[in-house]
Amino acid sequence: MLIPLAAARTTAASVLTAPVLRFAADGLHSDFLRDTGHLYLGATALPGVKRSGIWHVDQALLDRALQDLAAVAAAPGRLVPLGLPWTDVNRDSRFDDDWRRAVQGELVDRAARATRRPSAADLLDVGLEPAAQRRAVKELGRLLGGVREPDGRDPLVVAGVVVMEVVRRRTGAWSIPERWAEVLDRWRAEHLVLLARAQRCAGCGAVEDRSLETAAARARQNLDWRTSGADGWITQCPACAGGEHRLYGGSMRGVRYTSERRRATRADGYLCAVCGLRQAAVWDHCHEVGHDFLRGPACASCNQDERAQKGIWRAFWSHGPAVRHLLECNGCRTTGSLPPRHLAALAAARLGATARHGRCTAEPSAVLEHLPSGDFLARLHCTAHPGREVRWEETVDGATILGWVADLAAEHS
Repeated sequence: MLIPLAAARTTAASVLTAPVLRFAADGLHSDFLRDTGHLYLGATALPGVKRSGIWHVDQALLDRALQDLAAVAAAPGRLVPLGLPWTDVNRDSRFDDDWRRAVQGELVDRAARATRRPSAADLLDVGLEPAAQRRAVKELGRLLGGVREPDGRDPLVVAGVVVMEVVRRRTGAWSIPERWAEVLDRWRAEHLVLLARAQRCAGCGAVEDRSLETAAARARQNLDWRTSGADGWITQCPACAGGEHRLYGGSMRGVRYTSERRRATRADGYLCAVCGLRQAAVWDHCHEVGHDFLRGPACASCNQDERAQKGIWRAFWSHGPAVRHLLECNGCRTTGSLPPRHLAALAAARLGATARHGRCTAEPSAVLEHLPSGDFLARLHCTAHPGREVRWEETVDGATILGWVADLAAEHS
């Protein structure tokens, strides 16, 4: 029997009361389905099933996962060496798929945040191969010499397990209870299999390149092949998505989001009107007061990123489809304007490119405040002068901003 994720979280929270599992229920959220279409409780992968727009999991599988985790928490077994890969010291590996490297990164972070920092050698396991020991000590010394980071970070949670709650230092070696190590190793093996499957296009079988070398470029260009439709997450390469789904031609322009026509018309028959790469999932609309007009079909990524101003929305003014998509709102088209957050982003970019102080040629950063008059107060900061603060303010009137929007519309018409 399928149960909604909200019910699954309630059940998990009532069963998994051990401190090491206090965050396990938090992992049963639809946000975590994107990578593989599965949620994890320990070594058990729970497939997400979408019904009428609501995500569910199988209750029998959930119950088995809860029983397995509760049993391990009750009898975790003897301590065994953790086997940290100190030959690869990386402070940024906290959320790596290799949970041992994530633990290693957490240890380095904790040492860096400590009031009295341990020596680099104190972090390492006794008996580590000498050549690896020398390399690790040198790298750890560099990492621990940085600026102290603020406290208050979230704990390291892998597959619902608060990992650092079970890691111990024993006789000069980092150790972990045997059964917890087995759970985390099985989770990693299952996750890597599911991740590889999710990187394969459902149409042609091509494999998406998710190498570390291209990860930043993929994020900037919004090129993830995963998209969420009415039936859940699917992987489609741009060629297959383009061949299967229609291009949007503006047929819903002027339609309100609250209208019956919007409810009766599916968005997932179209390509995303923003990235043009993935199947659309929703009808995106303008949230400006008094507008509520549809902009067009958007994939889950572009729709979510627009709200958070991530991905291409950080620099939407240079992305023609994004500009045209925003101006599909009848209200914005009529007023020649954009929602305030996009106006602020556009103005910040224009000021960064044009505003200067004195003879300095460096681009300042700008933070804008929308004033009740419709103008913007820009607070600018130039960081090109070590040792002294250079800050100033400028007021940008609403007419100037609307002129910039008109320029943008003309450029991308």
